Amino acid sequence: MINIVINGNTQSLKKSVLKELEDLFDLQMGRDELLSEELALRMAVLTSAINREIAVYIDRKGTVVDVSIGNSSTVTLSEIEISCGRGRLSGIRCVHTHPNGNGMLSSVDVNALLKVNLDAMTAIGVYEGCINEIYTALPVKDETGVFSDVEIYGPFKNTTDMDGIMKLIYERDRLSGTIMHEIDEDKERAVLVGLEENNRKVSGNKSPEEISLDELEELAATAGAIVLRKIIQKKSTRDAAYFIGKGKIEEIVLMCQSLDANLIIFDDELTGAQVRNIENATGMRVIDRTTLILDIFAKRAKSREGKLQVELAQLKYRLPRLTGMGTQLSRLGGGIGTRGPGEKKLEVDKRHIRTRIKHLENELSEIKKRRNLIRSSKKRNAIPSIALVGYTNTGKSTLMNRLCNADVLAENKLFATLDPTARLLELPDGRKCMLIDTVGFIRKLPHDLVDAFKSTLEEAVYADVLLHVADLSNDEVAEQIEVVNNLLDSLGATNKPIVLALNKTDICGEDARVCVKHPSDMVYEISALTGEGIDNLLKGLAEVLPSQEQHVVMTVPYSEGWVISYVHDNGKVIEQEYTEEGIKMTALLPVSKADRVKDYIP
Repeated sequence: MINIVINGNTQSLKKSVLKELEDLFDLQMGRDELLSEELALRMAVLTSAINREIAVYIDRKGTVVDVSIGNSSTVTLSEIEISCGRGRLSGIRCVHTHPNGNGMLSSVDVNALLKVNLDAMTAIGVYEGCINEIYTALPVKDETGVFSDVEIYGPFKNTTDMDGIMKLIYERDRLSGTIMHEIDEDKERAVLVGLEENNRKVSGNKSPEEISLDELEELAATAGAIVLRKIIQKKSTRDAAYFIGKGKIEEIVLMCQSLDANLIIFDDELTGAQVRNIENATGMRVIDRTTLILDIFAKRAKSREGKLQVELAQLKYRLPRLTGMGTQLSRLGGGIGTRGPGEKKLEVDKRHIRTRIKHLENELSEIKKRRNLIRSSKKRNAIPSIALVGYTNTGKSTLMNRLCNADVLAENKLFATLDPTARLLELPDGRKCMLIDTVGFIRKLPHDLVDAFKSTLEEAVYADVLLHVADLSNDEVAEQIEVVNNLLDSLGATNKPIVLALNKTDICGEDARVCVKHPSDMVYEISALTGEGIDNLLKGLAEVLPSQEQHVVMTVPYSEGWVISYVHDNGKVIEQEYTEEGIKMTALLPVSKADRVKDYIP
């Protein structure tokens, strides 16, 4: 997910204008579309409204990744993360406006294009809110293989005249030896790297690092990457500069070149300095496990709270790494120019991030207060709750759909469910409760993410019963159960009944069914997909769920009609019989509600 932050000279801009600028992030270009007509027109209108240059940065997927505001004649190159090697294009193009109506590219524009090997630099000449002319420059290599010159195309009167520009970019990409144009559906091609600091084996012949790397492969696939190779470096200590050592990094460079990889993912957290060093050595983009998980969470978050939680986690993770990232976060000035990095810019970034973190924490605190009020109301109304917890991709959402006839998204992907979902569940004894689906747990879950999502995970803390769902077909089911139990313990959520549901019996044979250690006898083998074992599970939940309803039998005189209405409105009538003495009722009534009609209960 792109952090929606408008960079540059935003002083004195109205909130309505800032909102329109933020809306630019929602626009999507086609793969073969350099610039959409909608984006160009919106930029033209906004440029005339504020009389300032606007710069928009777009990646190869056609996604707007950054928006920056300048003054009437210049705009700064924003802090987009660009990493490319010698003679390679960055995969980012810049589109900016000229309020004076002249779309011709300046020397400053050209210098900016060549400095970071942008795919293209496009200028829109704006006159009275309309597109006057458009020029585009593409980089050209010299005999040494360096992009040192440009080819300028234009003037164009509209965006449709620019068809074919992206094909020229892909052709330059091919000649440069990069592979972005060859990737199916723009998927990134990744090499996964792990570090093994001991030789422990925990499951079969696999080490914990191998198991974690297998999981990282699933995470990468969930994020949309193609995994080409997995590498484990055995090393007694972590290298401070290159994590796995400079020699191993050099080996990985050669491997990535042979595999046409364009992304390296490490299975542990990296410092900002380590990311910078490895990217400089490889000429490739480098991320760690935490960044990958945050990216997946960003894509999956749908509710406002979920999006706020993800952004908070991203900012907390990014803040201590700003210094180590070096020139990646430097703003180039002088139009789209070439001023060097400065400490002032770094400090400004830190201050902005701290301010935003404080704002997000306050907003999430208000959401938490509202949730507590709702939770208190539910308690007053005697509605018990069962929280679905477990490792990611164990079938929690599928089980909810089975139990509640719900329509919760259920995919065979990690973190398919992010935002909590609640549905009404009726147990075999007639009682009703709320079944709440929560985010799945995982090994090495980022601390900042755990902290950010505590408000969501509180559903597990405050639930009356925990329904722990585990994947029986997974070879590491015992280790996954342990991971979940440890996280629940850290949240203080283990002081309540826990029912263990061993799911996916439909895809594992009898030999694969194992005896799993659990603190209670409440263990059920089920298949959420086929319905096997569901009836027994429901009976078990009914037994362990604290009774918050009273089974009442009463005879109400015909003159006391309000009692009949009260019981119907606040409870569940099981049986009703008309007699000479009055209406004989058998019902389930919340304990908190039964007190008002106690005179009619024998």
